[in-house]
Amino acid sequence: MFLAFDIGNTNIKTGLFHDDDLIEIKYFNELSELKNYVRQKEVEQAAISSVVPQQTEKVSKILSDTINVTPFLIDKSSKFNLKISYESFETLGIDRVCSAEGAFAIFKSSNDFENYNERTFILSIDFGTATTINIVQYPGEFIGGMIAPGIGLMFDSLKSNTAQLPEGNAEGYESLIGKDTVSSIASGVINSSIGLIERALNYLKSELKADDIKIFITGGNAERLLPFLKFKYQYERGLVLIGINQISKRNII
Repeated sequence: MFLAFDIGNTNIKTGLFHDDDLIEIKYFNELSELKNYVRQKEVEQAAISSVVPQQTEKVSKILSDTINVTPFLIDKSSKFNLKISYESFETLGIDRVCSAEGAFAIFKSSNDFENYNERTFILSIDFGTATTINIVQYPGEFIGGMIAPGIGLMFDSLKSNTAQLPEGNAEGYESLIGKDTVSSIASGVINSSIGLIERALNYLKSELKADDIKIFITGGNAERLLPFLKFKYQYERGLVLIGINQISKRNII
C-alpha cells in the first residue's frame, strides 16, 4: 500500500492507494489519531506534500518510528509529469502542482484524452483556505493561475475588520442581490469566488482561443460552492492525493 499525505493549513489529509486506486481518504487534526491510523495499515511507501514545514517533520517521524517507512518529500527538486513554466518557481506551492498533476492524470485516463490538442486547457480548482486556480496547457505544461482568499478567510476578514457588519456564512446566500446584510455578505463572498473562475474561463476562451476546458474541483470549501456553479466540472475530493501518487511514481524507485 502507498499512503499519500496532503498537509495543509487546516488539517492533514491522507489517501491510501493500491496501485492507482484511491481506496480511502482520511482527515486528521490530531497527530495521535494519525499515529494510530498508520499502525493499522500495511503501508510500504509514503509521500508528503506539505505547506506546513513543522508538521512535515512530525509526520515523517511518526512514519519512521511507527512503521519504519521514510516518506518521499515532494519539493521543487522533484521530477514532475508536467512541465513547470512558472517564473517564481521558488514560491510555487507544492499543493498547487499536486492538484494540477491530479487533474492531468485523471484527464489522461479519460476517453477525452484522445482528442487532446492545443486548444484544450485543464484547470484544477482548490477551494481551501485559499482559492487557487491552476492551469495546464497542451501538451502538459503548468503555466500558472490565480490565488485568492478562500470563502472562510473572506467571511472572517469582514467580521474581524468591520465594526458594524454581522457575521456572514455561505448558508446566508439567497440570490445575487442580497436583500439584507447577511445575504448581501454571503452573495459578495460566494460570487467573488465564482466570478474569479468565470473570468479565468472567459480569458482562456477569448485570449488563448480555448474551445475545450476541463475543470477539476477539490478542497474543503468545495461542497459549499458547487451548488452555485453553472459550468461543467468534475468534483474530486482526492485530487491533490492523486497528484501526490502520480509524482511519487516518477521519483520513488
